[in-house]
Amino acid sequence: MAPPEIAARKSRIVLAADDQPENIMMLESLIESQGFTFFGVGSGAECLSLAQRISPRLILLDIQMPELDGFETCRRLRSIYALKHIPVAFLTARKAANDVRAGMLAGGDDFNVKPFDPEKLIARVVHWTARRAPEAA
Repeated sequence: MAPPEIAARKSRIVLAADDQPENIMMLESLIESQGFTFFGVGSGAECLSLAQRISPRLILLDIQMPELDGFETCRRLRSIYALKHIPVAFLTARKAANDVRAGMLAGGDDFNVKPFDPEKLIARVVHWTARRAPEAA
């Protein structure tokens, strides 16, 4: 079992994948201002790789990314035993009902539309990071 201070830090890690650097910078500023540790990457492949190394408490995914879109990234996250318990919240400009449905079918836990209200997004981040995650064996 990890010492309490390490466990507390891990419970505050948020990972985001978005191919637009300005979106990553905006999320970093917002999320870190609330005391979370933030990691931002520009692709689904980078998200999969980094998630396995840092085991974040929440993953925010854009849908529209080159090569590996958010839906496929989420499906792959769900196929990795050590990561399948981590909440995934889509954060995207796509808002059609079929996009929301596809996100949930891919294994997403939440769906947020850009542009987003910063207070509402932080409330969701707090909600998902406060939930007790089952321990992956």
